[in-house]
Amino acid sequence: MKADLNTVFTRESLQKYFASYVGMEGGNPDAPVWFCDSSPHPRAESLVAPLVPHTQPSAWDAAYRHKHRDHMERWQSHQKIARIMAAARVHFFNTSLGEREWKHYFEHHLYAPRGAEFKLSLFPLPARLINQTPWSMAFRGQPELVPRQRYLELCRDGQRFAFIDRIRRLWKPKVVVCLGERHADDFVQAFALGNVRGADYILQPADLPKTLRVLEHDGTTWIICRHWPAQRD
Repeated sequence: MKADLNTVFTRESLQKYFASYVGMEGGNPDAPVWFCDSSPHPRAESLVAPLVPHTQPSAWDAAYRHKHRDHMERWQSHQKIARIMAAARVHFFNTSLGEREWKHYFEHHLYAPRGAEFKLSLFPLPARLINQTPWSMAFRGQPELVPRQRYLELCRDGQRFAFIDRIRRLWKPKVVVCLGERHADDFVQAFALGNVRGADYILQPADLPKTLRVLEHDGTTWIICRHWPAQRD
């Protein structure tokens, strides 16, 4: 991710750009299950003028899978989501979970245009930049993005979080699985859940207990996974 050094992006142009499906893996927004991460993968596109909002969600179609076929095996965070969806699928159809079930789901069904899930992100730009380029260097000369805290506040208080709340109310998914402990408050703000009371549930599938925060509002249930591993794709 690198900004166009020849153009200084105004606050207004960034607001319009961020208030779109930019930085989201996509899939099927009409699906019953959504996954929301804090930020997209470092492979996300650069900021290049003119900024054109993504008015339609993308998806992992055949062309996308062919383009990234040599890299997908390293996308561990997406593979974890495929495992979750594969397990849910066999439970729904009351079948047994084979050893390769999740891999088949990952390779053929995950984030498909008419699939069972949709993947979005709180923030539109990758938190971890390619080649570990410092944020201040990647976006030098962009006063609305540097320091990084200014960019985060632009998303929180501007149109990005408002857009997330708007599309959730539009599509009304049954479940939104939020991934990332450090952004629990951001999930609450982005989906306008400040006045919604939740409950904590403890899962202990192994030695380390995991806490899930569950909130229900307007026909949607949010599950905030506070101990989701950091993305290492």
